[in-house]
Amino acid sequence: MQKLALALGILIPFGTALAETSHFSDATETDEQLKELYDQAADLCLRNPSRDVQVIVACTSMSIYGMALNERGLCRGKENQANAFAEWHKCEADSLRFPEIELPAGFR
Repeated sequence: MQKLALALGILIPFGTALAETSHFSDATETDEQLKELYDQAADLCLRNPSRDVQVIVACTSMSIYGMALNERGLCRGKENQANAFAEWHKCEADSLRFPEIELPAGFR
């Protein structure tokens, strides 16, 4: 449950802290591939109560995939919407975004 709250807490309203930098402009994955990678990471992160390294990596991956999709104008969920109903959509004023996280030196 703590990881679920953490994962939900990483989303912020669209109008707040918009990404000034494009970290993933050269990425070759399609939007659909990134969504699938996000879903796979979310399955491990949100459904596993352990503190294993692979779970922490999955949770971090969720944020990175979310950042990449946000850079492409896609957001997941809207303000005051239950996470169970959140879907990827074109970002709007009430859409939720992932904040930028610290990336390894070669990817900044």
